[in-house]
Amino acid sequence: MVDSSVERCPLSVICPVVFIPGIMGSRLRNARTKNVVWDPGVGGWDQFWHTLDLAISGAKTKREMLVGRSGSGFSPSYLEVAHGRRGWKADNGFQGLLATYSPFVNWLNQDVVTRINGCVVMIRFVVVAYPYNWTNSNLGSAAGVGEAVAWAASQSEEIAQRLSRQTIKPIIVTHSMGGLVSRAYTQTLGNAGDVQGVIHGAMPTHGSPELYKRIRGGFEGGTRFILGKDQEQVTATAANMPGPLELAPNRVYQDVAGHRKWLRALDGVGNLLHAWPNADPYSEIYANAAPWYKLVQSSLLDPGGNAGRAWSGYVRQVAKAKNFHAGLEGSSFHPNTRMFYGTERKTRDHVAWKPMERFAGAYPLDAEYRITSGRTNLRGYHPERGVAGGRTFGRTLQMEGPKAKGDGTVQAGSGIHVDQMSVPIADGFEHQGAFDSRNARKLTVDWLTEMVKEAIA
Repeated sequence: MVDSSVERCPLSVICPVVFIPGIMGSRLRNARTKNVVWDPGVGGWDQFWHTLDLAISGAKTKREMLVGRSGSGFSPSYLEVAHGRRGWKADNGFQGLLATYSPFVNWLNQDVVTRINGCVVMIRFVVVAYPYNWTNSNLGSAAGVGEAVAWAASQSEEIAQRLSRQTIKPIIVTHSMGGLVSRAYTQTLGNAGDVQGVIHGAMPTHGSPELYKRIRGGFEGGTRFILGKDQEQVTATAANMPGPLELAPNRVYQDVAGHRKWLRALDGVGNLLHAWPNADPYSEIYANAAPWYKLVQSSLLDPGGNAGRAWSGYVRQVAKAKNFHAGLEGSSFHPNTRMFYGTERKTRDHVAWKPMERFAGAYPLDAEYRITSGRTNLRGYHPERGVAGGRTFGRTLQMEGPKAKGDGTVQAGSGIHVDQMSVPIADGFEHQGAFDSRNARKLTVDWLTEMVKEAIA
């Protein structure tokens, strides 16, 4: 006689997983010359020297390598992912990933034994990576996710048939900006039904003030050699790219405490003088060429080129970012979403400008400024009618350092102020290494296992 309880036990499960990395998490090359422009030496010496060339270059050359020659606007086809010679399907996209992700994706290709309805079940995760051109709009990048989802599903179906197992719809796992790409794919483009669920790690849910800081003050760490160490270099690169611009705080952004005015001006002892945005960050900060606290200095967008034309192109990219954000401002998450965020590293949840002079008072909102190359402060001067060159009023401003909870790049409010299942991880992981955290890995596998159970229960 056959035991009916055994008949009810599910077969072992093949679970397809699509991993979407964050900004700068994909190797990129010039689509015409095939010269690799972003690959920190892991792709051979030729690629190393091309990346080194980018690293030691100034603003003009960096723009030419990452955006295009002077006078040209942004083109999503200028760069492409540097996949292996046989194409991305040959290695499931892994070669197009930044090498720092390799330990995680290789670790995730594992078997997990669990119990479902009292039965011992083995889950095999089959991981496909989706590297993308992170300079492009996240919506543009989202258009290609479907191919990776379909490939992961077909790979898993082939294995399931060969081993007489069952499979489920793919599950998406994202890091950082990859979460915006995933949300655009499932929600904006309407493909939520193609996947079982989504797991986000360290996602800037509604943007990050770090984008403002880095355009005005430069990047830190290794990124400063690529996108720029100061305002001149980062404006010439990232400020021309829709992908990075879509990391700016949107209209519903909140800091850890729940405040929406994330850009602030303080006096010399830290009293609040002004705060923005009042309603619309795009018109008040990003596409506003007038005030000293603006995001972009138009003359830096295209070194040696036409500033007016460069500014017009930039404003068009800001408008695209606004439209992209509008599609994600509400509860635009896959209905089966999990996410984790960091809490133990000092992170900017707002940007505060403050005079370097200890007891300096108020300063004009309509002041212009002179750029001090390579530093995070500016020298203000107020134009005075009839006086050539303007009248210096003697304020040197600088941005305060990070003070909020987060992972060093994404502040904890990105997880606190969402309706989806969102879990803080307090082991002090750094943003880029989020999935190197033992706690984050355990949580990810636990969530993947839960989603498999939901699919077959």
